[in-house]
Amino acid sequence: MVGKKLGEVFSSLKDNLLFIFSVILLSITTTSCERSFQNFDKNLLEKKKELEEFNEKSSIRKEQILKSQNEQN
Repeated sequence: MVGKKLGEVFSSLKDNLLFIFSVILLSITTTSCERSFQNFDKNLLEKKKELEEFNEKSSIRKEQILKSQNEQN
Protein backbone atom coordinates (compact mmCIF):
# COMPACT_ATOMS: atom_id res chain seq x y z
CA MET A 1 0.00 0.00 0.00
CA VAL A 2 2.80 2.41 0.90
CA GLY A 3 4.61 1.41 -2.29
CA LYS A 4 1.50 2.20 -4.32
CA LYS A 5 1.12 5.64 -2.71
CA LEU A 6 4.82 6.31 -3.22
CA GLY A 7 4.47 5.35 -6.88
CA GLU A 8 1.57 7.79 -7.29
CA VAL A 9 3.61 10.56 -5.65
CA PHE A 10 6.57 9.95 -7.94
CA SER A 11 4.28 9.76 -10.98
CA SER A 12 2.64 13.04 -10.02
CA LEU A 13 6.02 14.63 -9.37
CA LYS A 14 7.30 13.40 -12.74
CA ASP A 15 4.23 14.84 -14.49
CA ASN A 16 4.67 18.18 -12.73
CA LEU A 17 8.38 18.34 -13.61
CA LEU A 18 7.59 17.50 -17.23
CA PHE A 19 4.96 20.25 -17.28
CA ILE A 20 7.35 22.79 -15.73
CA PHE A 21 10.10 21.83 -18.18
CA SER A 22 7.66 22.19 -21.10
CA VAL A 23 6.58 25.65 -19.92
CA ILE A 24 10.19 26.78 -19.54
CA LEU A 25 11.09 25.46 -22.98
CA LEU A 26 8.08 27.15 -24.53
CA SER A 27 8.96 30.43 -22.80
CA ILE A 28 12.53 30.31 -24.07
CA THR A 29 11.35 29.54 -27.60
CA THR A 30 8.78 32.35 -27.52
CA THR A 31 11.32 34.86 -26.21
CA SER A 32 13.83 33.82 -28.86
CA CYS A 33 11.27 34.21 -31.65
CA GLU A 34 10.17 37.58 -30.31
CA ARG A 35 13.75 38.87 -30.29
CA SER A 36 14.26 37.53 -33.79
CA PHE A 37 11.21 39.42 -35.04
CA GLN A 38 12.35 42.58 -33.26
CA ASN A 39 15.72 42.33 -34.99
CA PHE A 40 14.00 41.70 -38.31
CA ASP A 41 11.80 44.77 -37.82
CA LYS A 42 14.81 46.88 -36.88
CA ASN A 43 16.74 45.71 -39.95
CA LEU A 44 13.71 46.30 -42.14
CA LEU A 45 13.38 49.88 -40.87
CA GLU A 46 17.08 50.48 -41.50
CA LYS A 47 16.76 49.18 -45.06
CA LYS A 48 13.69 51.36 -45.59
CA LYS A 49 15.66 54.40 -44.45
CA GLU A 50 18.54 53.49 -46.77
CA LEU A 51 16.12 53.11 -49.67
CA GLU A 52 14.53 56.49 -48.94
CA GLU A 53 17.97 58.13 -48.82
CA PHE A 54 18.92 56.47 -52.09
CA ASN A 55 15.65 57.57 -53.65
CA GLU A 56 16.28 61.14 -52.54
CA LYS A 57 19.82 61.13 -53.93
CA SER A 58 18.55 59.59 -57.14
CA SER A 59 15.94 62.34 -57.53
CA ILE A 60 18.56 65.02 -56.94
CA ARG A 61 20.85 63.43 -59.52
CA LYS A 62 17.98 63.17 -62.00
CA GLU A 63 17.26 66.88 -61.59
CA GLN A 64 20.93 67.68 -62.13
CA ILE A 65 21.01 65.61 -65.32
CA LEU A 66 17.83 67.22 -66.65
CA LYS A 67 19.15 70.68 -65.84
CA SER A 68 22.44 69.86 -67.59
CA GLN A 69 20.57 68.61 -70.66
CA ASN A 70 18.43 71.75 -70.77
CA GLU A 71 21.52 73.94 -70.57
CA GLN A 72 23.09 72.07 -73.47
CA ASN A 73 20.02 72.66 -75.65
